[in-house]
Amino acid sequence: MIKKKDTDLNIINPKDNLNLFGYREYFLQFSKLFEKKKLPQSVILSGLKGSGKSTFFYHFINYIFSKDDNKKYDLNKYEINPSNKDYNLIQNSVHPNFFLLEGDPLGENIKIENVRELLRFLSKSTYKNNLKFILIDNAEFLNLNSSNALLKNL
Repeated sequence: MIKKKDTDLNIINPKDNLNLFGYREYFLQFSKLFEKKKLPQSVILSGLKGSGKSTFFYHFINYIFSKDDNKKYDLNKYEINPSNKDYNLIQNSVHPNFFLLEGDPLGENIKIENVRELLRFLSKSTYKNNLKFILIDNAEFLNLNSSNALLKNL
């Protein structure tokens, strides 16, 4: 039996995953709430790391952002169209209505400079009168100053 090394694993970044696995029932519930204009202002998804929460989030915001697009989200297959404009903007970290707050790749804490950048994002108006979405990935890595700055503005 050949044992694989950890470096041999092919880990897909949640924002790169074009297919949604599991979470389909949640997706339908969230989309119904959105259509009825009853989606809460804030949602907290909690669970084990790697369980698909971020992938679910990226799929859901793609569904919302691409609703009126020619290459919109495929609700039958739960699949993001890789030619979708919003998908590509998020991939390049330049979507005007989406902000990702996360620590640096080395596992460092989320610094106050990152929170200040988020607050500047929130002070700007939305593009095309669309909703703004913020993903705080690994919120447990907010340091004391970062969490205080975020709480003051919530």
